Amino acid sequence: MLLQKCKMFISLSLMMFVSITSAEIKHTENLFGNSDQPGHKLHQRIVEQHLQGAEKDAAINNAILTSLGDEDTLLGGKAKGAVAFDIEHADDFYQHMSTNNSLVDVTKRLIEQSPEKVVHTITLGVALYPDHAQEIFDGAALTGVLPPEDILVAAIQAGADPSIVSDAPAAGDDISINVPPVGAGVGAGGSGGGDTTASTN
Repeated sequence: MLLQKCKMFISLSLMMFVSITSAEIKHTENLFGNSDQPGHKLHQRIVEQHLQGAEKDAAINNAILTSLGDEDTLLGGKAKGAVAFDIEHADDFYQHMSTNNSLVDVTKRLIEQSPEKVVHTITLGVALYPDHAQEIFDGAALTGVLPPEDILVAAIQAGADPSIVSDAPAAGDDISINVPPVGAGVGAGGSGGGDTTASTN
């Protein structure tokens, strides 16, 4: 009887593990952005490490640190520089991206979490997802931390193509997303810094 109960418990545990793993794999089939975006490539590396058994935090940290190696070619110069400038902020970026898989949401959350790093958040987003600069603009605009014209300047200075980003949100004037407010202490801190105001010159 005891042996039968043990077998049933093991069987149920295996079914739960397979179910959770399948859900994770299914969730990661459609990572944000196209496959040539540096941010997509780094997100894919995080997913691969997680599926190989690393906990989420370790998978994110390991993937980021590996991508910054001198011999590693996953990220180009701009993306590598933006990530290296503030590794903890990049870690926060992928903590949110792993959960939300939305550049608008992640940009908004990071700026609300660290408004003093608004320009770096825009720079990081554009460097990682240059083809999706409009989503970064939209997320930043939702916070109201910078006026639209300063967000646009920051995005263009970060390397956004002016022909694919404008200071009018992609969804029109009535852009809104369902994002609960981030607590003041969540993920705060991080190294790095730099100028937190966009130049309009």
